[in-house]
Amino acid sequence: MTREVLRRRTAPVVPAMLLVLTVGLTALVRRDGPLSGEVSLTLWMNRNTPLPVDRVGDVLDPLVTDLSAPLVFLAVVAFVWWRWGWHATTILGAAGALTSLTRAGDLVQRPRPTASGTWTSYTFGSGGYPSGHVVFAVLVMGTVALLARRHSTPTVARRLRVMAVVLVAVTCWTRISDLKHWPLDVVGGLLVASLALYAVAWLERSVDPLTASYPRIRQLLGLPTRP
Repeated sequence: MTREVLRRRTAPVVPAMLLVLTVGLTALVRRDGPLSGEVSLTLWMNRNTPLPVDRVGDVLDPLVTDLSAPLVFLAVVAFVWWRWGWHATTILGAAGALTSLTRAGDLVQRPRPTASGTWTSYTFGSGGYPSGHVVFAVLVMGTVALLARRHSTPTVARRLRVMAVVLVAVTCWTRISDLKHWPLDVVGGLLVASLALYAVAWLERSVDPLTASYPRIRQLLGLPTRP
């Protein structure tokens, strides 16, 4: 069995596992109260975060609020369009649409930590699961890194992957250490966003064959027109 055949046969396994884990964790965190170890881990991270990580978190946090996130996303979209064209912009737009998954927070009705790191009662609009910052970072930066494989040089693509991993890691850590989310809120954000990123990757691979019979669409997207 060749590596390519093996890859095709096992391709559905990872997203299927992510789906099962996402559903399972979402059901688990609907209980009233933190899971065992969440409070102690949250407080430990709050007290032991290295200063440079805190500083980076202070810069990233205001970039993903309800008001600033759309502006940041539009800036990334404009840059991608300028550098890579309409094909990449369309894929990134789909990823942006999937960031609406952050609105699932009020479905789970899980409160955020208090300023002292304790559990409190839930109030509408304050749901913390999944972490919207994490979903945004994984989907947007992950999609840019994914697109770079096709539209940029190997060196630039590698640097963007490293940047994406660092930004996501810092975002995950500081959302907990700043007492904005419980650890499982962040894990849930990672699972939801990773599953959505698989959908984006599928779309990116499928645009070419799906538009094979539509030369005008291919021309619009900047794809080579087939004879």
